[in-house]
Amino acid sequence: MARIFIAIRFDDEVKKALVGLQDTLKAKGVRGNYCPYRNLHMTLAFIGENYDLPEISKAVSEVEFEPFTMTLGKLGTFPTRAGVIWCGIKESEQVMALAKQLRERLTDHGVKYRMQAFFPHISIVQHPTHIITNIDIPEI
Repeated sequence: MARIFIAIRFDDEVKKALVGLQDTLKAKGVRGNYCPYRNLHMTLAFIGENYDLPEISKAVSEVEFEPFTMTLGKLGTFPTRAGVIWCGIKESEQVMALAKQLRERLTDHGVKYRMQAFFPHISIVQHPTHIITNIDIPEI
C-alpha cells in the first residue's frame, strides 16, 4: 500500500524559490536527500499506509477555504531531531486554520492520521551532513 498524506502543493514560482534554497545549501557543502522539485509540498495531515480512501475523499470534499498566499519564512530544524532542514512560512494563520479544519473532518469520518501538533513547514533536505539555516530567503 502507498503512504497517504494530504498536502498543499506549490506553483512553479514557489518551487523555484525552494530549489534556489536547496542550491544555496548545496553550494555551502550540505549533502543529503534533497526533496525533488516535483515533490515539494507542505503536509497538512499524514495518514500512513492503513486507510479508507472513500472516507478520506469524503472528509477532504467537506473542507472549505478561500485561496490564500503564503510567504516563505526562515530555515530551521526540529529540536529533537536535526535530520531535516525545513523552510517555514510567515503569517501561518490561514494554513493553521486549513489544517485544523481538515483534521476535524478526518476525525469526523473516522480516518486515523498522525496526531502530532501541526507545524507548517516544507522539508527541503533530509539527513543533511550538517546544518545551515542562516541563509537569505527570497521574497516571492
